[in-house]
Amino acid sequence: MNSAQPFFDFTSVWSSMPILLKGFAIAMACATVAIIIAILLGLIVALMRLSRVKILRWIAFIYTQFFRGIPLYVLIIWVYFGLAIAAGVNLPAIPAGIITLALLNSGYLSETFRSGILAVNKGQIEAGMALGLSRRNVMLHIVLPQAFRVIIPPLGNQYVDAIKDTAILSIIGVPELMRESKALANLYYRPFEFYTFAGLLYLFAVLVVSRGVSVLEKKLSAHSAQTTVIIDVLN
Repeated sequence: MNSAQPFFDFTSVWSSMPILLKGFAIAMACATVAIIIAILLGLIVALMRLSRVKILRWIAFIYTQFFRGIPLYVLIIWVYFGLAIAAGVNLPAIPAGIITLALLNSGYLSETFRSGILAVNKGQIEAGMALGLSRRNVMLHIVLPQAFRVIIPPLGNQYVDAIKDTAILSIIGVPELMRESKALANLYYRPFEFYTFAGLLYLFAVLVVSRGVSVLEKKLSAHSAQTTVIIDVLN
């Protein structure tokens, strides 16, 4: 840094705002799409873990342990470069990043879903079956609504982790926030300012997610309470 320049000058940051905000938007989009896919995969794997079919339980167990145990850095290298070499599948950087985040987070969310489902009172499940509901309807209308109420906080934490993990996607060329911040910091010789602003954007995203999780948790708690009252009355 030139000694004549002020130490704490955000002029270059303001002039680079469109690039930084675009990188931030890409990071948020990658994290959001990845967590949606991870929720679907995690729920499927959790149901497989709770299945009466032994082979499904074993497949789900191996899936969970594998993606919970492998580092994100290794997984993203394998998905982006390994698939191209082993199977001839050349994925663009952004889809490869989304798939990697989805696979990694689905391993954690599968256990979160399983714990949430097991936390539902078995008496309510038995009451639903006694009322003539099929196992599918009991799961959809009694178990999952209450399980979601339990898992909302850890699900929000997993979303936050996915947002922060997007910074690693820069190693395969995804033009997300940290990649753009690093490039601009090197260009203007202002690493402190650019990384500080990037940190503030991540903090903003975390606060928004935390607020959204809090609102959603309250709404699901009210719905779950109504469901519990109905089942208890009919039982």
